[in-house]
Amino acid sequence: MTDLLVPTRPLHPHAVAGVPPGRRPTRRLTVLTPLYRESAATFERSARAVAALDYPDELLQVLWLVEAGAAGDRDAARAGAAMAAYRRAGLDWRLLRLPGMSPKGAALNHAFPYAEGEVIAILDADVVPDPGQAAEAVHALEQGHALVQAEEFSEPGTGLAARAKAGEDAVWHASVRGLKRLAGVHVVAGSSVYAWAATWDLVRPVRADDVEESYHWSLGLMGAGVETGFLASASRVTATERPAAALRQRARWTRGQLRAVAVSWRELPPRGRLLGAVTVGSLAARAALPVVCAGAVAVRRLRPAALALLLADAACVLGARRDPAYRQRTDATGWALVVPWHMVGAFAVYLALYEWARGERGWHSVRVEPSGGVGVAAGAAAGAGVRANGSASYGSSAGDSAARPASEGGSHDD
Repeated sequence: MTDLLVPTRPLHPHAVAGVPPGRRPTRRLTVLTPLYRESAATFERSARAVAALDYPDELLQVLWLVEAGAAGDRDAARAGAAMAAYRRAGLDWRLLRLPGMSPKGAALNHAFPYAEGEVIAILDADVVPDPGQAAEAVHALEQGHALVQAEEFSEPGTGLAARAKAGEDAVWHASVRGLKRLAGVHVVAGSSVYAWAATWDLVRPVRADDVEESYHWSLGLMGAGVETGFLASASRVTATERPAAALRQRARWTRGQLRAVAVSWRELPPRGRLLGAVTVGSLAARAALPVVCAGAVAVRRLRPAALALLLADAACVLGARRDPAYRQRTDATGWALVVPWHMVGAFAVYLALYEWARGERGWHSVRVEPSGGVGVAAGAAAGAGVRANGSASYGSSAGDSAARPASEGGSHDD
């Protein structure tokens, strides 16, 4: 949500130009995937993504996270079926039943102690990374980066909302890279992100009292001065065909970012404050866009301001569209709809402020069960332990001092 009025040119370069031919990874990699009350199709999609990863089995650990107890039994069953269908010989693919899955930070705090890799990645439930992404990420870390992230793009959809959102995704990613190039600050994503285990230690325990944990990472890592970068290989996420769901998702992002800036401002170092100020300024411009434009119809003096906002937003969109990789993310109609979609998206800012004032900490899902019911993606995830008895007793959500949850894993040959 930092795309409005943030330059999308020039782009910060990718961390590496690809993996050298014949280079074989030598680092142990752990992938954490929270799955929380997802559809069977989402579990299968995630399993297919694991099966397609081009990374040595003996160096790869995949931890699927699901809720403990009776509430997570359906997720556990779906996870077990998906894992059985896409098993990889020799791969350490485990199911963890966790006591806290919402918000996402709680799940990650419980899961981090089980991550055995030198490198730890976080992939959300419906994310499908490029098969070579993991190897590229590890290579980039070995070249001196502390954290790298891949861009996540919506898959092509048929509806206008999905096409506009795909264009908006491209503009957002270009704005993040533009901001890094311009000001040296990086809005870290919450998924398709890879970092050294020691880097994650800088932001642990993950905040478990908010839904936008990755923005807290951004503020903390900028303060720590670590080197971050972007991967050339991308990830795909499911298309969002429902405008209302997309707006609720944006409201959650906005609420989390504003709250993170507010609760952290006093202790933020200069670079963290710069990122916070850019975020708040961009969101204020987004909220003002439809109000100023509507007012300009009746008040002539508002017309220069309305025109300036529209031109600035259009310039950001055109800046992203100049890049060939971004241009192909949607069609001409989708690109034309991005500015109007930003106008509509302004209401997410007002919804975020309303939810924040009410003390709302919930998570809005954009995915739908095949039967038509909404999959509640609270806190982003859960994974699944296929144990029949299901539950285990733990302590704090910080994870380090908690007893181990029920798990079943190891090689898929078991």
